[in-house]
Formats: sequence, C-alpha cells, structure tokens
Amino acid sequence: MDSVKSKSGVTELQIGNTLFIIEYETSATAAETAYDKVKRLITSHANDHEKLSEITQLSA
Repeated sequence: MDSVKSKSGVTELQIGNTLFIIEYETSATAAETAYDKVKRLITSHANDHEKLSEITQLSA
C-alpha cells in the first residue's frame, strides 16, 4: 500500500480581541498552491453577472 505523507499544523493569529485558530494540511501530491487555486476561482467567475446574494436566496 502506497502512503503519501502530508504536512499539517496550527497557526494562531490574534486581531484585537479575536483569536483566529487556523488548522491546515498540505498534500504532497497537490497540483496547485492555495494562492493559485483562489486566483483561478476568482478569475474564472469574474465575468459572472449574477450577484452572490441573488444565487443564495431561499425561495419561500
């Protein structure tokens, strides 16, 4: 059985009175970085004309 190791950790960031605890895990076989993925998602949806608030409205 092939085992792929991943890297994980925890980062704490305090802004004002709020403490953010970020847990992360990275894959050794990932094809793109988190930065590249977010950039790709933003640019692929940049020309969408529908607002997020219109997409997420629940019908009564």
